[in-house]
Amino acid sequence: MHSDLEFLVILNDIDLMLDDLGKGNAEVEEKLGFDVSRKEKLEKARDDMRGKCSEAVLRRYDRVRGKYGKVISPVFDGVCYGCFQRLHTELAQISRNEKILSCPHCGRFLYFMK
Repeated sequence: MHSDLEFLVILNDIDLMLDDLGKGNAEVEEKLGFDVSRKEKLEKARDDMRGKCSEAVLRRYDRVRGKYGKVISPVFDGVCYGCFQRLHTELAQISRNEKILSCPHCGRFLYFMK
């Protein structure tokens, strides 16, 4: 797997977890006994992952995240599961994640599942 793609998958997961944490009330969670310090740990992990990616990739990542929220889209049987559009034949036949590719329809980064 391409290392930048691996970092993007992790970064996307961290951002989605932070989004979920932002929906709750930290004061109430703390009273219930939950560890509210996890947000700071996730923010640090996000900053570490962003530091491992190139500026060009991060610009694209931020643009897609602002538009859709979820940046990485799995591909099954030649279909992008972000927009559910069939990819053109050449792109759909790629089965390895050796390059960072984007869906021509929605722009999400593609992650090919085997």
